[in-house]
Amino acid sequence: MKTLSFKQDIPIRHEVDVCIAGGGAAGVAAAVAASRAGASVFLAEASGCFGGLGTAGLVPAFCGVGNGTAVLGGPFCREVLKAMDIPSGAEKREFSYIDAEKLKCVYDDFISSSGCLFALEVRLAAVVSENGNVEAAVFTECGRESLFAVKARVYIDATGNGDLAAWAGADYAIGNAQGIVMPSTLCTAWTGMDWAKYDKSQLFDQLLKAVDDGVFSLNDWHHSGMFPVGKQIAGGNFGHIYNLRADLTESRTAGWLDIRRRLKEFQKFYREYVPGFQQAELVASASLMGVRECRRITGDYILTVDDFKNKSRFEDEIGVFAYGVDIHPLDDTREEFDRFRREFYGNLRYKEGECYGVPYRVLIPSRLKNVLTAGRCVSTDQPMEASIRVMPGCFLTGYAAGTAAALAPRGDVRAVTAAEIRKKMFLQ
Repeated sequence: MKTLSFKQDIPIRHEVDVCIAGGGAAGVAAAVAASRAGASVFLAEASGCFGGLGTAGLVPAFCGVGNGTAVLGGPFCREVLKAMDIPSGAEKREFSYIDAEKLKCVYDDFISSSGCLFALEVRLAAVVSENGNVEAAVFTECGRESLFAVKARVYIDATGNGDLAAWAGADYAIGNAQGIVMPSTLCTAWTGMDWAKYDKSQLFDQLLKAVDDGVFSLNDWHHSGMFPVGKQIAGGNFGHIYNLRADLTESRTAGWLDIRRRLKEFQKFYREYVPGFQQAELVASASLMGVRECRRITGDYILTVDDFKNKSRFEDEIGVFAYGVDIHPLDDTREEFDRFRREFYGNLRYKEGECYGVPYRVLIPSRLKNVLTAGRCVSTDQPMEASIRVMPGCFLTGYAAGTAAALAPRGDVRAVTAAEIRKKMFLQ
């Protein structure tokens, strides 16, 4: 590949205690936590709203909210649920539906009232680092083609894809042992439903008939259906894009075109095969791809599926979690779908009240000194990422990372203890 070198003076726009790249669920939680703990904070989000997949991504539900006895996403998760007017008793449910437009405003209020500095439509462009220490993060203003730098004591990678940590020199893994990543989906919003006629228990049989009739160009067996996210609105999270590599532009581009083309097949399916959806109309597809897996940054500890099976607890844990190992089928075969069902609804799902601990070490990239991760790029194997990647898990790791970053003396993220983090998290 040909290369081009250039030199440019970049203004240092902010000098803060904590710089956070990514304003999804993890980044918002981190910014609020760090600000509350007394740190000066800059938060950069690439899209026009905070919240990531819960807002721009149109994901219709919070998954893994509770284990039947408690809210598992930490204190910030409880605050978000309250602000969203989720009915009491949410801790006894695994799912809570999302009004995306309301959630955008909830996040706006949290960030605006936190006192942190922030910017939308600002994307991480580069990282300046030396010997494991990040000296500056470089951002680009979308649409203006201008660059600026932010210097901080501690940097938090909440990009989802692990961009900041990887560009700073962190080790990472992608996919399973064969390099296969979990599939992505493009969530959608629909109208024209008659919920009184909808029987979800019949949905899979209806899907099988549509497959036999040749409705789909790709036989996508995993179909979670529609969810009521408003009185007249349904949210859909279906239509898998297999082997999409979120770190490769060519792969992302091909994925966007493929899934948008296939959405008309799902509209045909609902109109012709599912009672109550004869008038179903696609209102919008998300502006953010539902990527389930990209880089998993290698940390001081790697949380593994054995920890899930053993319900492992840790001296340095910053919270607990319990969502099942949700590895969607890795290809379009019926065998892969049957594997998913055996695991998610069987041997890799907890009973009521069970949980595993999340150690602070999974937030610390092993080769870096002043960087923390939060969200789906924390240090896990693929099965455990499939558990902790959901929004309540992002709230938990994000709030812990923000708290730790504010407490870390001289930016040394290993010099703060989990006991200090827990105390600050739950007493803020």
